[in-house]
Amino acid sequence: MPFTIDPQPGEEVYLQREFRGSHDHVFAMAVSNQAVYVSAQKLALKRDAWYFKRVPLNEVEVVRLVKQRPVYILLLGLFMILFGGILSFLMMWRAFNPMPGVAYHVSGWPFAFFVGGIIIPFIARGRKILIVRMRKGRFKWKPQLAMDKKTREHCSHIQEELVDACRKAGIQQSRCNSTAAQQFVGRERRERVL
Repeated sequence: MPFTIDPQPGEEVYLQREFRGSHDHVFAMAVSNQAVYVSAQKLALKRDAWYFKRVPLNEVEVVRLVKQRPVYILLLGLFMILFGGILSFLMMWRAFNPMPGVAYHVSGWPFAFFVGGIIIPFIARGRKILIVRMRKGRFKWKPQLAMDKKTREHCSHIQEELVDACRKAGIQQSRCNSTAAQQFVGRERRERVL
């Protein structure tokens, strides 16, 4: 179902973008001279409908484009390499030293985990997170991990266009490096605790 905007009187939509990726990854956002529209799910169940949530500009505090910290992706990659390597070793050991009279099945999944652990840090390099901070909560879009360069560039282009449209609407925005992103996310966590 496409995302539609019902503009208010005098409202001019600057930009509307939608991205539907694999595994039901849905993202849509629009910017107008009166509001920011972000995608939301009705009841947060997997098959529930998506809709545009209208957020007036006076409730939007800042829009940021933050570079993702590579530590989590590197840890995930390392875990996958270790998990895949150990399972591959154990599987092959049993395959080369079978018990008499017992057939043993060899699977490709452990090898796939191992290779995936090597590849993930490379495909996640340079990935950015779009954060819209509002008075009541925040909206965050982290593009899915994509193997092809075209999809990664398309997601990055959408994010840049949205930040530029927010600038045109007069919303405070900034592009952050990973150090500033750590400070921003840390400050948000402290604010939630208070």
